[in-house]
Amino acid sequence: MLEDTKALTDGPLRGLVLRAVATWQQAALPVDGERERALWESVGLVPDDLASQVLVLNVPATGGLLGRWLTEAAQAGVPIRVTLHQLRLAPLTLNCDEVYVCENPAVLRAATTALGAQAPPLICTEGVPSVAVHTLLWAAQGAVIRWRNDFDWTGVRLTAAALQRYPGAVPWRMTAADYLPAAGTGTALLGTPTRTPWDESLSESMRRAGRAVMEERLLDRLIADLRAAGAR
Repeated sequence: MLEDTKALTDGPLRGLVLRAVATWQQAALPVDGERERALWESVGLVPDDLASQVLVLNVPATGGLLGRWLTEAAQAGVPIRVTLHQLRLAPLTLNCDEVYVCENPAVLRAATTALGAQAPPLICTEGVPSVAVHTLLWAAQGAVIRWRNDFDWTGVRLTAAALQRYPGAVPWRMTAADYLPAAGTGTALLGTPTRTPWDESLSESMRRAGRAVMEERLLDRLIADLRAAGAR
């Protein structure tokens, strides 16, 4: 449509489109390259299939070289970072009945330390899910996807989007009952309020408390969930 394959590489048009995407996604204008890539990817634009990545722990799979790497890493309980480029090399199938999804690498790090190879499949989005994240999750056909984010407006918006996107997705520790005990230690809750359709009382509780609660505040409960799932 622009008749120029490099139209969005640089210049005023790139900035104009980027501001429009930020407005559409109700996101702040990115201030660095990593956040800019995440914003482009949120609308399906991939500037670089090597830069689009997903961090995983114990996700066994079949399909090509990557499937073997993922399975061997799962057997050893070693985290692995996968690129969109690798995911596109061969059809991949995840060999698991359920997958846990978190937002912050601190959760995956804690699971690695506490559980190692006994942790259930865990995928970390590191913020806004990349195209690599979505590509990997679509390979988990039929699996239950237990999804969570930070308790802030961006986090609950991302959770709502995931529950709508994946038929097998359910919230993981994303209720008012999970939020309220930690709300007193949270930071100021900023941004535009949004609904939480899976638990309407959550958004109301967040508005009243006015505090954001990051995943790290729930680490003990999250690791306990992962330990129980890994023991099944």
